Amino acid sequence: MADTEKNEKVVSGEFQEINSDDLNNEPEAINSANNSGDNREAIKIITSSGHSHHHSSRGGKRSKRHRRKNKKVLKRVLIIIGILLLLAAAIAACGFAVLYNSGKNELKHDAVKIEAPEKVESVDDGKYVYYKGGKYKFNPDIMNLLFIGIDENNGNETDGIGNNGQSDVLAIAAINSEKSKVTIINIPRDIMTDVKVFSPSGGYSGTEKMQIALSFAYGDGGDTSCVNTMAAVRSLFYNIPISSYFALKMEGVPELNDSIGGVDVKSTETIRIFEKGEKYHLEGSDALLFVRARDMYTVDANLKRNLRQRVYLNAFIKKFVNKTKGDIGVPISVFNATKPFSFTNLNANKITYLATEFILNKDMKIEMKSIPVTVEKKGENAANYVKEDEFYEMFLDTFYDKVDK
Repeated sequence: MADTEKNEKVVSGEFQEINSDDLNNEPEAINSANNSGDNREAIKIITSSGHSHHHSSRGGKRSKRHRRKNKKVLKRVLIIIGILLLLAAAIAACGFAVLYNSGKNELKHDAVKIEAPEKVESVDDGKYVYYKGGKYKFNPDIMNLLFIGIDENNGNETDGIGNNGQSDVLAIAAINSEKSKVTIINIPRDIMTDVKVFSPSGGYSGTEKMQIALSFAYGDGGDTSCVNTMAAVRSLFYNIPISSYFALKMEGVPELNDSIGGVDVKSTETIRIFEKGEKYHLEGSDALLFVRARDMYTVDANLKRNLRQRVYLNAFIKKFVNKTKGDIGVPISVFNATKPFSFTNLNANKITYLATEFILNKDMKIEMKSIPVTVEKKGENAANYVKEDEFYEMFLDTFYDKVDK
């Protein structure tokens, strides 16, 4: 909050310097100066003979009329400037409205078929479902954005599948504008799900059940990998619409972190330089270590790391939002800092809408969740299996509304 208050004071000071009342008082200040004794000397006329003569009273009247005329001209100028500023504001508002509405429409989706577990009754392509005696209606206005944290080394170190890295961090941000709520759902990287597999030449080979993190490996390490990851996440989430993504290489975490002045966290476990229960202000490479480190010799290592990642993400979002409310230029700084390390299909329209709903909406609530899983060991690697009943109830709570029968 200290940063916000500081920014507000600076902004307030800027407006005080260009206060319109001060401008309107300028003519009075000029008149006062002209009526002072010192300025009466300034209006003497010096003749060629060196003698000086004062203006007659008639000349004084002309001077007063001249000053009144100047005052009227200045007022007209100020009025014109005010009108121009209002027009500029109106044009800017219209431009913003166009971007906002265009982004909202682009983030909306066409009719899709939402799937459901076998024991759940689903009608009208998943628009309605009946679960444990309740009736639920799918909310088509929720905007879904996929966040992907890319680790380019992880695949080669553990699985050896693909050379384009894996999605070490996965999370869906479900934005419900009607309820002013954003639900961020963490997706453990070792969840077993259907992944589209491609040959080295790019030919589609069907789907295989594997860790969802590997979906990123089947692509170009950029946009096509992101698209394949989106497909795997959609499959896991019963085919909900997800069309937008933001992916960041883990190597970019220090720049992301430092672009908002570092992040304060409390460690949930003892690992590397961090002690459980201790508080840390993360800067530079320490931020990367906090979100990346894991004990490779325990089967639940990734779940423990996921918990630290959730702690970091929650702290980052809160600081990012608070700083943005005090300085609208913060998102630009963050974007510029992460640009060399990121991939996204977001455009200006979508970003304008998301920034308005997610950042500038003072009533927006943020809720963090994680898919419940059981942990098993598969060969040398961990395998997570979704607890379907618990997950589906989370799914309904996020993407559906309970309705009367």
